[in-house]
Amino acid sequence: MSVLRTEKLDVAAGGQSLIAGLDWQVERGQLWCILGQNGVGKTSLLHVLCGLLPPSAGQVLLDEKPLPALAAEALALQRGFMSQQQIDVFSCTALATVLVGCTPYRIGRIWDSAEDQVAAEAALQRVGLTHKAQMDVLTLSAGERQRVALAALLVQAPQLMLMDEPAAHQDVAQQLAMMRMIRELCADHAVVSSCHDIDLAARFATHVLLLAEGRHWLGSVDDVLTVENLQQAFDCRFEQQESGGVRSFIPY
Repeated sequence: MSVLRTEKLDVAAGGQSLIAGLDWQVERGQLWCILGQNGVGKTSLLHVLCGLLPPSAGQVLLDEKPLPALAAEALALQRGFMSQQQIDVFSCTALATVLVGCTPYRIGRIWDSAEDQVAAEAALQRVGLTHKAQMDVLTLSAGERQRVALAALLVQAPQLMLMDEPAAHQDVAQQLAMMRMIRELCADHAVVSSCHDIDLAARFATHVLLLAEGRHWLGSVDDVLTVENLQQAFDCRFEQQESGGVRSFIPY
């Protein structure tokens, strides 16, 4: 059974239609990367999938239940969203920020348990930020703050993980480390992530949703990431290269 399913989903923003008639299924064990030009609807689609925006038409189902029918508590256990930018308005340590991910499991109690603390510390270690646990998030770099957000999502551990450009603020080494980690998450979760880097998608994703104005392609990485499809979606020419079993697409 699919973790996420859309039926004839239409997405619009500012009165403009972005995505039309999207029939899509996402299952545990899959990492879907959403690719497309700026403004094509990647972030808007993620906002609709997590319930921040209503669809223009059609519906989103989680475990075959319509999204609006799910109570907030159930929804927090089934899907989590990591935005592209983190906006902090007051001081808070990195560890305390990660502990926010425990909220869905804290029903009936106020304070963090010892188990919560252990889970948050383990998540920070997994993203390589143990040494920043007591740092104020206002002092972290954009890349470090994004990794703290990922740690919070790891603690939340929903069935469906939605991520908007998770590697956007990372250096090359951290991009690779984060994408490897996100790919590993597929063992226990379904993951959907928007992405600007076609080569990262080709290397780490299992499936791709490629968006273009008025149309889309979806399926396995090999089926969707072709020179022909990319040229239509990005309106420029591409050349495919392969070295050491790693494919890359060169625009020109």
